[in-house]
Amino acid sequence: MYRGWSLALLMAMSPLALAESDLGQKTYEAACQNCHAPNLAGGVKAPAAFDEKAWSTVFERAAVKAKENPSQFKTPMDYLLYNVKIGKGLMHHNGLCNESVTTNCSDEALTQAIVYMSKKH
Repeated sequence: MYRGWSLALLMAMSPLALAESDLGQKTYEAACQNCHAPNLAGGVKAPAAFDEKAWSTVFERAAVKAKENPSQFKTPMDYLLYNVKIGKGLMHHNGLCNESVTTNCSDEALTQAIVYMSKKH
């Protein structure tokens, strides 16, 4: 029984999935946590990392905006990435990614940071 379960778990944790999670975490730690950390987010009106309810609301709003602008945003994540890149509200463009010399500021890194923050840990 454990053998089959272990194999399923191992397959679910593929190197690609682990690499994406790692990229999201590293980007969050370098560029996002200064404002999105659970103990700081309220002060800057940012959705707190790992607060599933707050991020659910963020994704719902993003879905509406994406639907209103289908030529610009194919998905809610496209809308969220756009906001990160241009800066929204008090957020710097690209978060604080550009200020970190060791951070990958690619669209994929920023997208994975959003995914990382939106999940409970």
